[in-house]
Amino acid sequence: MAEATTRFSSKAITAAFYFAIMGIILTEGQENFLTECRKKLAPGQCGWQIGNELYTGNATVDQQCCSRLVDMGEKCHKELLKNYLSSPDHANVNATEVWQRSDILWSRCSKISAHP
Repeated sequence: MAEATTRFSSKAITAAFYFAIMGIILTEGQENFLTECRKKLAPGQCGWQIGNELYTGNATVDQQCCSRLVDMGEKCHKELLKNYLSSPDHANVNATEVWQRSDILWSRCSKISAHP
């Protein structure tokens, strides 16, 4: 029984280390920051529009959602994207392409949203 507990503990420690490296384990402050960022896009379809554009390359983000994205701020945008891409569930996503599309989207939204 002690041997099984030791093996389980070793596996748990290895998994925790892996997730920490991948950025999955967030501090309470980081999680609160990301939660506040998500709230800035809600309600509506903006999260879906942004995700669709980033992952398919189809320009689907309308002017209203561009304004919400810019209002949210570039730091929120990049941290949400980094958090999403760090998930093992999204290991098959081409992160380089997504980051390139993110830069294009941010540039376009910055130009078309009515912010001085």
